[in-house]
Amino acid sequence: MSDAIPLRPDRRRVRNRAALLGAAETLFAARGVDAVSVDEIVGAADLAKGTFYNHFADKDALAREIQRGVRSDAETRVDEINASVVDPAARVARALAVFAKFALEHPTRARVMTRLSSRATDVESPLNRGLLADVTAGIRAARFTASSRDTAALFVMGTVQISIARVIDESLPRAAVEKLVGELAAFLLRGLGVEKAEAKSVGESAARVVREGVAT
Repeated sequence: MSDAIPLRPDRRRVRNRAALLGAAETLFAARGVDAVSVDEIVGAADLAKGTFYNHFADKDALAREIQRGVRSDAETRVDEINASVVDPAARVARALAVFAKFALEHPTRARVMTRLSSRATDVESPLNRGLLADVTAGIRAARFTASSRDTAALFVMGTVQISIARVIDESLPRAAVEKLVGELAAFLLRGLGVEKAEAKSVGESAARVVREGVAT
């Protein structure tokens, strides 16, 4: 049996990395990646410029990590809310509700996600794996009439982006977010091929996620 002691993470390195990520996330949310320099990031993090390059090859690498982190956080919430849901239409509608709720409760993180969205529009990206599975299942089950899973996925992604932007830009209260989600979810499902009355019902049910955390 080996007596080797497991290496403990360098606490200062961990703190520095977290400081860089936090500073960049705030700056990117406010102004976008292109308008922010590495000097500004390290200044906001109160670190030396050389420290930045100990953690990230360049600003784009940092932006990619932030995008993955925020999206992964949101996607984890989607997975939790859809854990017992099988119907692809309900899953897509509830995912929309989760992202809108995320924007309501975490506006800075949601804004940085939208600003970096152009870096994650590849439907084959691991970040979109859950969405692809849902639209593919919907098409196979004839719940959705889209001829292309990629087109359906892009349609969903665009609607999610619109909902996030609306929630943040208008500083909507929770009740207004719930109403917005119900209407957008119904429109989204109609666009995917769900019959009008059912799309409205599923959308309204999903919207309750904004208020309750669950939909019945």
